[in-house]
Amino acid sequence: MKKEVLITVRGTQEGENGPETVELMTRGTMTGRNGKFAISYEETELTGTAGVISTFLVLNPERVVLTRQGTIKSRMVFVKGVRDESLYDLGFGALLLGVFTRDIQVELSDDGGRLFIDYVVEIEQSYANHNSYEVLIKPIHTEEKVP
Repeated sequence: MKKEVLITVRGTQEGENGPETVELMTRGTMTGRNGKFAISYEETELTGTAGVISTFLVLNPERVVLTRQGTIKSRMVFVKGVRDESLYDLGFGALLLGVFTRDIQVELSDDGGRLFIDYVVEIEQSYANHNSYEVLIKPIHTEEKVP
């Protein structure tokens, strides 16, 4: 199954200056088979990463992988209660990025749904901030007009 979807991503980052939320609504694709899903979309200037393709790969309700390809390359693995380290390649250099998943909720079907990830970010093994993603996925029907 592969379909065009409307994706709303609400990302919240809590750092020293309090919470900051960015919301992006865009078209993307959702593919799925045997309970595994991939939700992909292109980032925009709003997120500061225009041209980067982000993909949430839902392997099961307890494991989600977020990959980014383009001017930024990264792979973050989210499993509740688990800390994961990876390189965050900015094109001119890379940082060691650690994520500790505090909560993960997957409510997906072939008709779309919701994905929520709450996690702590470390950069070079030092606390950076507390983040969350809420991703809403809705199939686009051909009669609908979407920006």
